[in-house]
Amino acid sequence: GFNESQCVVICGESGAGKTETTKIMLNYISKAFAKPGAAADSKTLGERMVDANPVLEAVGNAKTLRNNNSSRFGKFTMYAFDKDRRNITGGRVSNFLLEKARVSNQSHGERNYHIFYQLLAG
Repeated sequence: GFNESQCVVICGESGAGKTETTKIMLNYISKAFAKPGAAADSKTLGERMVDANPVLEAVGNAKTLRNNNSSRFGKFTMYAFDKDRRNITGGRVSNFLLEKARVSNQSHGERNYHIFYQLLAG
C-alpha cells in the first residue's frame, strides 16, 4: 500500500530494453503522482529526470561487441514523496560504473565510454 516503501528492479541481458523500461516507468510514476493543479504544459519531475538521462548515459555507456550503446553502469533512482505519499517532492539518481578498467583498456572491437569521444569532438 501507500504506507510501505516500494522497490522496482529492472534487469536483463544486453539490449533487452532496460533503459527504455526505466524511462517508461519514470514517466508513469511522475504522471501518476503529479501534484494536482500542475500546469499541463510543465514537465513533471520524472520527465526532467528522463531528460537528464542522455548525459548520464554518455558517461556510462560504451560500444561493446553486442550493443553499440551498452550501459556499463548501474543506476539507483529514488523518488521522495510527501507525508501522505501522494505527491513527488524530489528525486535522486545515483550511478556507479561497472567497468572502471574500460577507461584504460578495451577489448578488440569495443570502445571507451561515449563521453570521451564527445569531448574530443567538441
